[in-house]
Amino acid sequence: MFCAVVMTLTIFCNEVVDPFTNEYPIKSPVTQEGYQIVLATTDLGVGENRFAFIVLSDKGFVNGADSMVTFYAPAKYPYESKTTAQFMYWDDLNRGSFVANAILPYPGEWNFKVDFVDNKKDISIKGGFTVNKKTIAPYKGDKVPTEKNKTLDDVVSFQQLSTGNIIDLELYRHSISEAIKSGKPTVITFSSPALCRDETCGPQVKVLQKLSARTNLSINFIHVEIYDNPIELQNDSKAGLYSEAFEKWNLPSFQWTFIINCIGEISHRYQGFVSSEELDEPLRFYITEKGIKNHCLAI
Repeated sequence: MFCAVVMTLTIFCNEVVDPFTNEYPIKSPVTQEGYQIVLATTDLGVGENRFAFIVLSDKGFVNGADSMVTFYAPAKYPYESKTTAQFMYWDDLNRGSFVANAILPYPGEWNFKVDFVDNKKDISIKGGFTVNKKTIAPYKGDKVPTEKNKTLDDVVSFQQLSTGNIIDLELYRHSISEAIKSGKPTVITFSSPALCRDETCGPQVKVLQKLSARTNLSINFIHVEIYDNPIELQNDSKAGLYSEAFEKWNLPSFQWTFIINCIGEISHRYQGFVSSEELDEPLRFYITEKGIKNHCLAI
């Protein structure tokens, strides 16, 4: 029998021994009206990027209509672009994030401006971010690292697999390598549910559970706990040892989700929380006749 432990830790991720030196998440200056951008996507590279952020006010999270984002390239490049950031509610939470598809053709220090309407007032917020020549974490088209992740076969109790309290054994039944060999698309989430406390974190394992039930085994879903010793963390918040899979994927922050096509290549990457609404469209492609024909074995 697999047992779960409901953890009541009140620590933040960065209170566990942390090798990351980059600021995460990135926060803009607070405007005179009390608004601030919290940028969830900080691992940005030259090319196409998911650009996701939340908006805070002195009253909490700002939810509502879409916003407009203007991107300003480093000064030596005469480039400016504007795009819509769609607002997407987070599953079962009265909050959400704004998500845009951004083409960032040059490396260096970029600036952005977000314009939206809140309480019938026009609001503008400015901030900055870095674009690297290449991303730190795996990028679209990259082959998936297949280092061993713990599964049900490797443990004697469920609490060795996750710091969270959602017991869905299907999320821990297969290794990444086994999932790739299955000929099905795969969704992999790296997270530590009980230890994720920054503003961009959300109930990602719950999203996997919901989508897994909806797709009826036509897609593999895997949760990888970022810590190798979740039981020890209950008693010592600084005892965290990163799992081998988390380290080998070279992830520069604590919550990531990847969609993998049926030949083991990354097709979509999501830093920070990603809602089931945002995941739904790319996953529906893989279970259509077109997706099966072009990317997957017949299921």
